[in-house]
Amino acid sequence: MDKRMVGALFLVCGALAMSNPVSAQNPCKEIGSDCRVMTPAEVQAFEQLVLAVKAALPVPDVTRYEPDGAIEASTMPFVADTNTPGAVPTCRAWPAGSFPESPQNTLLFGYVLKAKPAKAGGQQKDPLAAVQEMMAEFENRIQVAASLLPHPFLVGYENGKIVDVSDPDATNIEKSEEFLSWESNEGTDLHMIFGPRTAEEEDTLIREKPTQAFAPVRSIELGITGPKAEVAALKRKIDRKVFESFLGPVVK
Repeated sequence: MDKRMVGALFLVCGALAMSNPVSAQNPCKEIGSDCRVMTPAEVQAFEQLVLAVKAALPVPDVTRYEPDGAIEASTMPFVADTNTPGAVPTCRAWPAGSFPESPQNTLLFGYVLKAKPAKAGGQQKDPLAAVQEMMAEFENRIQVAASLLPHPFLVGYENGKIVDVSDPDATNIEKSEEFLSWESNEGTDLHMIFGPRTAEEEDTLIREKPTQAFAPVRSIELGITGPKAEVAALKRKIDRKVFESFLGPVVK
């Protein structure tokens, strides 16, 4: 499935989940035995972290691009949840402690080209021209996403060897113990991983019982999709040291 379609489905599912009145009344009833309600200190600390990550995300040229108009529930589900009357933020148990799960741990922003002003008295576009314009807008769309993870980023494991990047067509691969970056789809997709990685799925699985300790941010997955030139420009805007500073304890 195309990554943009996955993103759209993710937004819809997240919005529906937060609008479920049963979940709001009994936040952990339908989530799992490991679920617990977050404390006020945890909610405040995690919300501040999410807002800090948002401020660090690269933004396309504002003279050419504008936000796609998505509501806060889609771009920053956790922040929207904390600002919703009656909502009760929850977290789940991971190996390192409790932490919000997807989509609450994710930010996703979309950008579209600014519409050109319509000429006064201009002729109405024919259907073919309108379709072509819509396709151009879709092809030029940009998405910037970041996921905060309470565990090392999961990579592949093949023939007894760890495979950090499984895409055989990946380019511009850069990696160290605490950083991984690569591009795919001819430079239209950028992937960056801050923090440690693991090939052991067990390190990333939710536990059965809740834990009182709040997990630190172990890794951050950053992804950008869009036209090759725009992705390259956004890549240059990323301050790695800032993203590295988000790793570690959330509740100080």
